Amino acid sequence: MSEVEELQATRTLARSAASVRELRRAVESDDLRLDPAAGEQIRAALEDQMSAVDAWLARARGLTTAAPLGMNPVGQAMAAKFAGRAEGDENSFTEVLTKYRAVLEEARDAINAAMRTYEQADERAADDFRKITDQAFPHRT
Repeated sequence: MSEVEELQATRTLARSAASVRELRRAVESDDLRLDPAAGEQIRAALEDQMSAVDAWLARARGLTTAAPLGMNPVGQAMAAKFAGRAEGDENSFTEVLTKYRAVLEEARDAINAAMRTYEQADERAADDFRKITDQAFPHRT
């Protein structure tokens, strides 16, 4: 991956993380509620993606061993470079996947919170309706 592609991927991941933080703020401020049926579909998709990322991470960790490119300095340097791309700096494959998984997990948690907010609002509305009904019809059975 070129430096330009790395930079673009980093920016895209940062934008995704910011969007999820905004989603979380909307849920926490009670501006967003999510019907549980719709939320289940979104949560399932996020969990499927997290499972895929977990599999990618497991495979990527296998790339960190030095490739057998020879005992000469060039072969050893190239093997180290490839291993560093898989796991090493902040733009390494495993680091980016780990950050991506964290964004997915945060999104799933926000969806769960939005579904809880919906259910709580629904329960409050039902309780209010029962109180109004009880006051309007005090002798009903």
